[in-house]
Amino acid sequence: MKRQSFIFIAFIIFCFSRIIYSAPKERPYRENFTYFENTPNQLDVYRLYGRFDGNTIFILGGIQGDEPGGFLSADLYPNLVLERGNLIVIPRANFHSIIKNSRGVNGDMNRRFGSDKLKDIDDQIVEIIKELMGESDLFLNLHDGWGFYSKTYIDKNRNPRRFGQSIIADASEYVIKQDTIHLERMAHKVLEKVNRRISNPDHHLHFMNTHTLISDTKFPEQKKSATYFALTQFGIPAFGIETSKNLKDLELKIRYHNYVINEFLKLFNVEPEHPAIIYEAPRLIYLLVSINDNVPMVIDDKNTLNLLKGDKIKITHIESNYNRGLSCDILGVGDEQDFQKSLTINAPTRMLVRKDNRLIGEIILNIDVVDNQLFTYLMEVNGKKQALVDGQTLNVKRGDKLRILNVLHEKMIPAHYKVNLKGYVPPNGYNKGEDRNYTIDANTLRWKKYSLNGNGNIYPVVVVKNGQELSRIFISIE
Repeated sequence: MKRQSFIFIAFIIFCFSRIIYSAPKERPYRENFTYFENTPNQLDVYRLYGRFDGNTIFILGGIQGDEPGGFLSADLYPNLVLERGNLIVIPRANFHSIIKNSRGVNGDMNRRFGSDKLKDIDDQIVEIIKELMGESDLFLNLHDGWGFYSKTYIDKNRNPRRFGQSIIADASEYVIKQDTIHLERMAHKVLEKVNRRISNPDHHLHFMNTHTLISDTKFPEQKKSATYFALTQFGIPAFGIETSKNLKDLELKIRYHNYVINEFLKLFNVEPEHPAIIYEAPRLIYLLVSINDNVPMVIDDKNTLNLLKGDKIKITHIESNYNRGLSCDILGVGDEQDFQKSLTINAPTRMLVRKDNRLIGEIILNIDVVDNQLFTYLMEVNGKKQALVDGQTLNVKRGDKLRILNVLHEKMIPAHYKVNLKGYVPPNGYNKGEDRNYTIDANTLRWKKYSLNGNGNIYPVVVVKNGQELSRIFISIE
């Protein structure tokens, strides 16, 4: 474990040294860094640099995978152009849990910040988040929480233990050296402007102080959270922004999140072109799929892809009306993210395409049965062509010159399988198991161990695909 920790930390230092010491670019510009690419845990980090330098705000979404208001809101910010200041945006901190629509596949990632031990992939992601906190002047963690926060108890959905529709901080104020961070004062400045834009007073957001730093806090679990770590370890203002899971309209959750984020941007003098809060239902347009490493073909949603047992497929492109948060899962093969992976299909299955945790497309993968009797062998002996089918025997004499012109099957592409004459070695001396279109002197076929019954007279010609024999004929030498 110590060695793994050292290797990972060295990797992080290398990545960030590239960021720090790379040649400066002309502002404004954007960068995208991807970790654990094409896995269920893919982590995309977007860095936006304004035309003029200024404060850096870190927006984190999707640390808990069943809170779409947060990660879909964060997803609106990576394409901004900034006039002043900088943004760090991670829309989907816990992509695996988002795909599974789970709070956390490996437990709650937002309770991993109290330990330095690297146990699994979640801890590695947390270490990256910690590094980015160290570059920031403000940290915002986006969530959807149950109910509606109220300072006093009203009912089971509106009370001090509910988190929805709130801006959360671990303290009212935090003193670091000679400076005081006025968390509650900042939150109220934001809330005053946000609530003016919300017409329904039942949806107004409120400041929630979890009093995490005091010994008898009612929320001791917050000591392991991202906001507590950012505040106490880096001395930066840190807030959790919670819309309510009880709001049925997803677009409304996204809008409320963006109201709060945009007011924090103004408070810290980060000037963006604000993203449009328009949520379009995600849909699959098409997939590009390569079979057995051949040129990818276009497969539309709801179509059936006919394969043969042992075929290898690779999804090379997902075309959707969204660019981020896409995954492809071939059921029973690979894992929850099978994009850009070469996978062998041995049984009928389905290919599911998701945007975050929402199913947007499905392709049926069907396995056709190969009828060995339908293989046709095109042979040439001393310039004369003839055809044979599975199981037949071609009679030749010593000294005859023969060629295997091709082997055809109505359901298969000839390039997808090999045709091997057992006991024959091509002129180059390197046997790849593919013997089509060589001129073969029957007199050279004397390798008895490959002949039928070891008598040196009858040699099989076999069709092989992915290591499996599909058909054979025989060459009998008089």
